[in-house]
Amino acid sequence: MTVDDPLNLVLALATASTIKYIGASLWRLKKLAKYEFVGKVTALDLYPAKSCGAISLQSANCTRGGLKHSGVTDRHWMVVRDDGVKVNIQQEPKMTLITPSIHGNKLCFDAPGMPTLKVEKNPKEDPSLYVDCKPKVKAMTAMNCGKEASEWISKYLGIKGAYIVVSTENMAKRDVSELVPRPWLNVPETTDKVTFSEVSMCNIAFENSLRDLNSRLANPVSMGNFRPNIIINGSLAFDEDNWLEMRIGESVYMRILEPNPRCLLITVAPDGKRDPNTEPLKTLRKFRKTKPYGDSPLFGVNTAIDREGIIKIGDPVYVLRKPVT
Repeated sequence: MTVDDPLNLVLALATASTIKYIGASLWRLKKLAKYEFVGKVTALDLYPAKSCGAISLQSANCTRGGLKHSGVTDRHWMVVRDDGVKVNIQQEPKMTLITPSIHGNKLCFDAPGMPTLKVEKNPKEDPSLYVDCKPKVKAMTAMNCGKEASEWISKYLGIKGAYIVVSTENMAKRDVSELVPRPWLNVPETTDKVTFSEVSMCNIAFENSLRDLNSRLANPVSMGNFRPNIIINGSLAFDEDNWLEMRIGESVYMRILEPNPRCLLITVAPDGKRDPNTEPLKTLRKFRKTKPYGDSPLFGVNTAIDREGIIKIGDPVYVLRKPVT
């Protein structure tokens, strides 16, 4: 081998790498050029505990685990029965009246007629407190928040033996690919994980879609019935059916995994009252059902986060549409 051979090899590899980098960059720029502006963020809501109240925010860290603020991540706490099965607002509507707040290193919960419950927002992992729980069908391991929290939630709900669990940052999460059997052109990736939410790291709903729905209702409902993390205004009603990806601001990118199939949970208003006529579910079923989802009408979208970052109210929203077939 001559002296020039190693040099030529290095130059060839460097050239190939440069060409590959330029090609990837051009592909990204071409893709970015296809994004179109559709509206702006009008609300950000963090739900620390599944089926409980929200903390309304001006800005939040949009992470792969969900919205995060001051060390608290969306739906990382959950109420369960003594057998580990979740309790939700369909069974206990007054859970919506449990109001969360963050004070220092504590996550606090208030409820009518109850003293404030304070739990550690970043508890130290203790294997002796590990329990199996069922946020949906498949069981996962979480950590019991302790006796005081158990007594508090049991008394408020009137459910003997109920307790609160938390999934700490390092505990195993659920694989979204096992939870989304009907991919929305975007097949879930192995890095897509959720804790106690149904399938989505971040649930998004749209004001004009709600206006369309409310125009069909005798008694309009609020966005609180749907419990989204991000609310967007500006897009046409249900135009989200045609979207593939989203960008919020200049840094956060997300894939739409599927539309959000709805159930009886949306018949419970934020004030804890259940609609006697099963609205708005009844009306949604008249015009928002599609075959793969059976009797579950669609409202909003479930997303997976590809690039994390800070988002805030007023941020512009851009979308990449599905290819026309």
